Amino acid sequence: MATSINKPYEVVYIVRPNLDEDAVDRTVASVEEFIKAQGGTIETTDKKGRRRLAYEVDKMRDGFFVLTVFHMKTESVAALKRMMTISEDIIRSLIVVHEKDSAKTL
Repeated sequence: MATSINKPYEVVYIVRPNLDEDAVDRTVASVEEFIKAQGGTIETTDKKGRRRLAYEVDKMRDGFFVLTVFHMKTESVAALKRMMTISEDIIRSLIVVHEKDSAKTL
């Protein structure tokens, strides 16, 4: 049985490099709004900026990296993952349980 307690998560996602700053901000806002619509709360969002990718993704060599720490019910994480997969502006994403004492290496 799934728990209904909000757990801490973090998501790192890469936004298409061919978008302007306003479009990147709209993409970040849409992710945050989706989390809130699922009953989650945003702790922090950190736009890391444009970075080179380790390997080519969909013929792109770089992208805008964003890190968001949030709290959400476990059963809602699958919906967030699906939304990010369907989004044309997000080329990659990774959602993990947030460890309070882990070192941020991004």
